[in-house]
Amino acid sequence: MQFLGIGPLELLLIAVIAVIVLGPKGMVSGAREAGKAIRKIVHSPIWNDIVDTSREIRDFPRKIVREAGIEQDLEDLRRSTQGIASEINRSHIPKITPVENQTGGNEGENSDITRDEND
Repeated sequence: MQFLGIGPLELLLIAVIAVIVLGPKGMVSGAREAGKAIRKIVHSPIWNDIVDTSREIRDFPRKIVREAGIEQDLEDLRRSTQGIASEINRSHIPKITPVENQTGGNEGENSDITRDEND
């Protein structure tokens, strides 16, 4: 789980450093002040503008596709590229087929597997 690009171990390290630097009582008052500051920022009108702008930027490509009416073309393009990619994967993987051991003297060799590279 990541929170602001910080994993659980980094968060634990930050908490340990905070306890060492601020002490238990100072950490409580520091967390209270940080909470007040975050609440003040989140409830400000500037924060609402930032969130709205971020949402508009995120939805902008979908809006353009919808207005241009090319949704079906994009879906057809996705299907064809997936089909081509699967064909490429199938054609470049050599097929391994087992061969019955009809000769009795090749026990030490790997003669029971043959590659079929005709594709």
